Amino acid sequence: MTALPLPIAALAAASYVVPALVAPFFRRLMLNPRRHVRPPPVLALPAADERIDLGDGLVAWRWGRTARGVPTVLLVHGFEGNRAQFGAIVDALLARGFAVVALDVPAHGDSAGRELTAVSFIAAIERTLRRLGPMHAVVGHSMGGAMGLFSIAHHGGASRVVLVSAPSGLHRELRRFAGAVGLSKRGTAAFIASVEDHVGRPATDFDVRQVADKVDLPVLLIHDQNDRQVPVAEAARAAHALPTAELMVTRGLGHNRLLADKAVVAAIVGFVASSGDDGSGDDGKGLDVVGVADLATEHRVVKLHLEAM
Repeated sequence: MTALPLPIAALAAASYVVPALVAPFFRRLMLNPRRHVRPPPVLALPAADERIDLGDGLVAWRWGRTARGVPTVLLVHGFEGNRAQFGAIVDALLARGFAVVALDVPAHGDSAGRELTAVSFIAAIERTLRRLGPMHAVVGHSMGGAMGLFSIAHHGGASRVVLVSAPSGLHRELRRFAGAVGLSKRGTAAFIASVEDHVGRPATDFDVRQVADKVDLPVLLIHDQNDRQVPVAEAARAAHALPTAELMVTRGLGHNRLLADKAVVAAIVGFVASSGDDGSGDDGKGLDVVGVADLATEHRVVKLHLEAM
């Protein structure tokens, strides 16, 4: 594990003594993205045909024709992600005749803001779908996938959704962050309480099980077995909760690199282009389609008590 900067390590150590005092610092660290970060994959992105101002400083980008009858796919990146990560997917969707819209979520890209919460994330997606939708599909990476699912479950706006490397619940993401920075048990509780007080909602509200009965559209989950940022158990958990979900597992691509993988891109585009009830495309070669039981049996990393999570 990479060593933490000394100030962060020192504040984490202080969480053993004065957890409530250091909790706001870690809340800001969690919710204030760094704009200069460029996570992999670093891909060439074709010049957009249009920059779309959605109001309140929210910006999206469009590729392809928006004529009547041309289906549009919305792409939503994750926390500290960016639209360029979707370069391979944009190219592939355009080649299949889709128009594409990529959203710069708040505090990212050209969109305004310094903070990103689950509430503002979902609100940005909902605004985009109201202004530009309905969409044929939404493809979200990491937190963009999770928040996209929540938005569609509550307000519709798309006929299918792809979740790539997405968490299935916010509370566990907060706990993972607390563990990564070395917070004590009391410090973790104070940090999560600080986030919840700031956002005005309990973190457990943002869990796939809260919206599972509202999701009645095809869902494709793609996750890597060796994802160290969002464990593959999150995808297994989502698949377990969503009756319309199909789960695909990759190996050796981690959290971000699967966005540039040819087999993953083909599977996404095939799923988006499919009109079948099962949501399956014809291009997903190189991926394993597995059930939750198979995943738990075959991959030790997912051998968890899913019911208790």
